[in-house]
Amino acid sequence: MSLITYTNAVLFESGEPKQVDLLIQDSLVKDITPNAALVKNVDPSNKLSYDLRGKIVYPGFINSHDHLLASYLPKIGGATKHNSWLAYDNLYKSSGVFAERQQIEIELLHYLGAYKNLLGAVTSVQDHIPHNIHKPFLDSLPVKLIHNYYLSHSLGNYSLGWGEGPALEYKLAAQANLPFITHLGEGLDEDSINSLKKLEKAEALGEFSVLIHCLPFGPREVEKIAKAGASVVWCPTSNLHIFGKTTNIKLFMDMGVNVCLGTDFSPSGSSNLLEELRFAKKLFFDLYEEEISDRTLLDWITVNPSKAFKIPNIGSLKAGCSADFVVFEEDEKSSEISISNKSSGQIDLIVIDGSPRLASIHHKKLFSDLGIDFEIIKLEGKDKIVAGSPLSLLKQVSASVGYKKELAFLPIF
Repeated sequence: MSLITYTNAVLFESGEPKQVDLLIQDSLVKDITPNAALVKNVDPSNKLSYDLRGKIVYPGFINSHDHLLASYLPKIGGATKHNSWLAYDNLYKSSGVFAERQQIEIELLHYLGAYKNLLGAVTSVQDHIPHNIHKPFLDSLPVKLIHNYYLSHSLGNYSLGWGEGPALEYKLAAQANLPFITHLGEGLDEDSINSLKKLEKAEALGEFSVLIHCLPFGPREVEKIAKAGASVVWCPTSNLHIFGKTTNIKLFMDMGVNVCLGTDFSPSGSSNLLEELRFAKKLFFDLYEEEISDRTLLDWITVNPSKAFKIPNIGSLKAGCSADFVVFEEDEKSSEISISNKSSGQIDLIVIDGSPRLASIHHKKLFSDLGIDFEIIKLEGKDKIVAGSPLSLLKQVSASVGYKKELAFLPIF
């Protein structure tokens, strides 16, 4: 059993910053108390202590949609816009980039995707794919995969054969209190427009539904989704890259739908979740001429996906929850939530299940004290410590394709 104290942390409670200490026991938050109280109640001989210097501690960020198997670059397309996901998928799978990706082992691609997410301050990611693909790597990746779910690929004529069909998959999800995850309305064609009707016909629209994209839907469709209690995942970067349009996300918000944010896959999506946050904030203003608060954005990547994926012990920092949290360098003595202006180089510390995974160089002792193997990398010109061996990973990828491969989502040299 390990006990670690992080002192002088700032948490937001009811919108107000409060200075606290966090006591982490193994993979869970054991207690969060005012500084003095925690120091008095913990046996000094049974803990490690690290000073966070008054920086804001955020709950671990959750990327609600990705496909780690496709974690490869460069991006494909963008100039020509498409009406359906299938048209873009055909373009991608006929490209040299896809052919090159096929030379790389599935395990390496999952590690690339996991480190891509880690550099975006992600602690948990929903990798939308049948379970057997990523099951061998669940316990070894540097970020957590949300892996308890039922699924379909999509609802429509072009759907891939994932799962046992939406009707049975949703029924099983409801029985197990787990999410049923599917692409829906991923396009602007008739098949996409009619996808909600097919979901209803399958009796797969309800509180367990997590619907990715929902591009073509208007007030009538959104009202149905809202009444059903379903959640929606917005992937604006990918939407605009493929289709030139995106979901009317404000309509979903105004109708009370539980909204989450995702990067989508690398061929069309953002480099990481921090980039997606910056883009989402800017795009929201461009589309609606009003600001979206960082408080709302934080909900989209913490408490909202916790609700959508039926995992109550992530997305929040409180006693009994998973010890997943993110700290940024520039947040010292800050009094406001600020996540939409952050980049990978500003990450000060990421802890997942109580274990540090990425940190500024001054946290080196934390890794050493816990016996965690690490490499020193550079992010935006700053030395960082990262658990595992991403530099070795890139060498393996380069060996697979026969030349030195550089990936924009892993700029660690």
